[in-house]
Amino acid sequence: MGLYWHYIKIKLIFAKTSDMNLLLVSATKHEANIFIKELRMKEINSSLYASSEYKIELLLTGIGITATLFSMLTDVDIRKYNLIINVGIAGSFNKNTELGSIVNVTSDNFGDIGINSEKGFIPAFKTEFNDKFRNLINNGYIYNTSDFPAFFHALPKCKGVSVNLPEAMSFPETDIETMEGAAFMLVCKHFKKVFIQIRGISNIIGYTQRKDWDINTPIKNYSEHILEFIQKSINNEI
Repeated sequence: MGLYWHYIKIKLIFAKTSDMNLLLVSATKHEANIFIKELRMKEINSSLYASSEYKIELLLTGIGITATLFSMLTDVDIRKYNLIINVGIAGSFNKNTELGSIVNVTSDNFGDIGINSEKGFIPAFKTEFNDKFRNLINNGYIYNTSDFPAFFHALPKCKGVSVNLPEAMSFPETDIETMEGAAFMLVCKHFKKVFIQIRGISNIIGYTQRKDWDINTPIKNYSEHILEFIQKSINNEI
């Protein structure tokens, strides 16, 4: 991968006129290390890296919903980017899912934020108390209705849920657990940005023991896919 990408960079040295202004968003550095290396990113501060050659920056938000919301709203100016891509590993609720596969999360929700009532658990964003968010959250879900690049249209689509303990509750209407994807999508929707959430499957929830998680394969797979997109964008091939 490294030699291939460095060859592409030499090939594209005169092709830096792309209008792309890209922000990559990741909870942890480990999930984004390939981008830092291959794009020769330099550390701006503890949360932000930037490519020295292209208009591409990387935001490390920290894990979880709160950290992601706070970081995206305070560590960068979201308004300046014309494409925002969230990357990271995720657990699947489907035991037939192939570990290492990558998916496009087209909707996400805050799965364990809600009210315990006599009728059971009611998600907070399905209650009348949060009616003011109806333009962003539809029946509890945040949908990606943005015009993200066609390059990513072939990725398998799935529904995500952002929770801290996915084993603690049942989520029959969702496919994967993203931990902070709903926070990412909410901020992007609020600012009317073009965005996509791409996740690599590291484990099967309730089946895969922590020692058997495959973390590196999904990171490698989504990194290579996005680097291919960047290369083609810079070369005006898409």
